[in-house]
Amino acid sequence: MSNTLILDLAPGEVRAGLFDQNGTALALYVERASEAASHAQAGALFCGRVRAVETSLNAAFVDLGVGPPGFLPLGKARGSTSIFEGAAIIVRLRREAFAEKGPLLMLDTAPGDDARHPCPSMIAPAPDFVHRINAKEANVREATRQDRETLDEVFEAALSPLVRLPGGGEVMIEPTRAMVAVDVDTASDTRRALEVNIEAIEMVFRHLAMRGLAGIIAIDFAPMKGAKERKKLSTALSQAVAAQHGRIEAEPLNRFGVAVLTMQRRHRPIAEIMLDDKGNPLTETVALNALRCAQNEHRAQPAKAITVNAHDTVIGWLNAHKGDWAEPLLSHLGGRLSLEAKPALNIDQFEVIAQ
Repeated sequence: MSNTLILDLAPGEVRAGLFDQNGTALALYVERASEAASHAQAGALFCGRVRAVETSLNAAFVDLGVGPPGFLPLGKARGSTSIFEGAAIIVRLRREAFAEKGPLLMLDTAPGDDARHPCPSMIAPAPDFVHRINAKEANVREATRQDRETLDEVFEAALSPLVRLPGGGEVMIEPTRAMVAVDVDTASDTRRALEVNIEAIEMVFRHLAMRGLAGIIAIDFAPMKGAKERKKLSTALSQAVAAQHGRIEAEPLNRFGVAVLTMQRRHRPIAEIMLDDKGNPLTETVALNALRCAQNEHRAQPAKAITVNAHDTVIGWLNAHKGDWAEPLLSHLGGRLSLEAKPALNIDQFEVIAQ
């Protein structure tokens, strides 16, 4: 049986969850309309302007006209007389920007094919969302209200640093600027640390994939007794690494019980889009959640007017970004949507009332 992609098309935002045949979440994605003018998408074609050529990196930095400059490895094009500072070249986005890193680019046509295009500018948009996240082989369905509740639960779990294991152990997953730090703790689990560690391995890899986390991963396992247990854990870890998709390299488990590995990045971390640097929901996240709830209420009670009560900061965001969410929601509601600022509510709270 193939996997299922649940596609949640909400005002101002697309969320998606890829689930296996058992209903286990494999990956989560989110894309926001507010980023369309500032974030270039994977697969889009650009006429870019070379900002700088770094011979030590055998690469060039290219202005795309949207978002940060892209990084273009030159490969066999090194020394090309057509790639120089100020040159116009045709490039395609291989990987989107994330954190403080710009997008990764590739040359798409031979240098010199750019004369008919304004520069910098986008020539062709990215493929549709399903193809962009490489889920075209999955069974795709649009989210029902129950599906939305499922996605809410899975997103909430994937945005929390704490993951509870079935046996009582705990895993903390904390991205830092340099790496992703993972700590495994026996917590209330009464089994041997080795058993808890082995149970944690599958959960760690699943959550890394769900959250879109990659790069350098350091896993600090719960302390074990002796070299024999470390060897058993190393074997289990090697088997799990071999089962992963994409490029992954792992160092042997060291004597401190820490495993270090590197994973190929597939997509942007969902926390980078939805949370601030302290791990709290962005104002936009709260606002879009409120709109999704308003849409749910309208579908359940289409004859009634909808009122959203929220903190004035959230209402301010909604009013300032109506171009990103208002159409077609307002047309479906016939204009019967009211936004009311309620200072008594916390910034992460809102009320949706149908009357």
